[in-house]
Amino acid sequence: MEYFIPFVVIGALIAVGLYTFASWLRSHNIKVTWYEWLIGIVGVVLLLTAVQHYFGASAELFSFAAWMGLAIIGVPALILLVIAWQLVARRAKQT
Repeated sequence: MEYFIPFVVIGALIAVGLYTFASWLRSHNIKVTWYEWLIGIVGVVLLLTAVQHYFGASAELFSFAAWMGLAIIGVPALILLVIAWQLVARRAKQT
């Protein structure tokens, strides 16, 4: 319960960010395919999982597990987000 409000704020920020991002894509006529959305959503979910694992392990005073979980789950999340971004950016550059 200690982290309920921060995670509600994080969820609200993600919702607003996703809406703003989709509006920006539409205003710039950038088309995003379904698999790019899927890669991006999986990346965001993994990143949120990494943050939740970090806070949970830190609350239990397992600092090494917190950092290792953040690295093991967070790095693939960042890689997936960069891949999704590059796929969209390269296709937008071609047209």
